[in-house]
Amino acid sequence: MRALPLSHRAFAACLLAAVAACSSTPPKVYTLAAAPGVSAPGRPVTASVAAVEVPKYLDRPQIVTRSGAVELGVAEFERWGEPLANMVQRVLADDLTRRLPAGSVITTSRTLSGDEDLTVELALSRFDPEADGTIVLEAQWRLRHKARGKPVTETARITRRPADQTTAAEVQAMSDALGELADRIAGKLR
Repeated sequence: MRALPLSHRAFAACLLAAVAACSSTPPKVYTLAAAPGVSAPGRPVTASVAAVEVPKYLDRPQIVTRSGAVELGVAEFERWGEPLANMVQRVLADDLTRRLPAGSVITTSRTLSGDEDLTVELALSRFDPEADGTIVLEAQWRLRHKARGKPVTETARITRRPADQTTAAEVQAMSDALGELADRIAGKLR
């Protein structure tokens, strides 16, 4: 068997080093954050945010973007820090707490006490960026009052432009869109 020339061995060594470097690149991990809000005056409210429904195409650790009308991109090295549905539920509860009267208690369905005045249910049909980067949040939400029989159901479509084209800016715009949704829900809770 013949040995490879030095130039071929050097090329093979460089190629192996490049592959090893790519495979050892750790993913960047992101989380949604509660958006600033103004506490409203009034009687404190107790509420729970039920488990959030997300579309199956978003139910993955990787961050999903649209690269066209029918094409999705999955960022292998940019991931969510927790399942998107759990994160939206937690952050929405935080956002509502910031917007409701002082003394209000908002919990997630995992910490239900059974004493809540109402429950917020949320089903997202979209929560991702368009090909141009604009974040689109499309949702249906329902308020179930313990004392009233008929729930209140509404839909929302919220768009936000990220400050730049980075994933961090997109995630911040998603957080802001969720905060705007919390503004709308809090308006109905008061």
